[in-house]
Amino acid sequence: MFSTTVIAAVYAAQLLSPTAHAQEVKPNVLDAAGLKAAIEGLGYETIVLNQELGSEKYEFKIVTADLNVPMAAEISPSKNYIWLTVRLGDNRPDLKWEELLKTQAKVQPCQFYITTKGNLMFGVALDNRAVNAAVLKRNVDMISKNVGETKALWLKS
Repeated sequence: MFSTTVIAAVYAAQLLSPTAHAQEVKPNVLDAAGLKAAIEGLGYETIVLNQELGSEKYEFKIVTADLNVPMAAEISPSKNYIWLTVRLGDNRPDLKWEELLKTQAKVQPCQFYITTKGNLMFGVALDNRAVNAAVLKRNVDMISKNVGETKALWLKS
């Protein structure tokens, strides 16, 4: 019994140790090159928007029946998330804000947001663990579907 208690205490101390987490290896995490390759593996042509190491950002176009949707993909600085985003335009006084906010519940986990530069955006953050082609494709399709279904709220007439 004593040895079991000691082993459990040592294990708990290792889990709570800040150095144990600092050295944690993140398996199955995409880096920028892997993200670009994954997008291209889905058949999309990528354009490099930012090639600065650690801030890489790629764009690819989704074509729907009535919209061409340029989508951007990047890995968060923490490497924990993959952001897929679409710029919908500028923050304008004629935007239907109440409707956009009500729509959040329908489009989640995607979200509408405004950047510090005043751009109206739509996007989703994927957990950067074990992201494969099926997961990436499902999220790209979800964003493009939601962008199309909400265009009456943000598309300038």
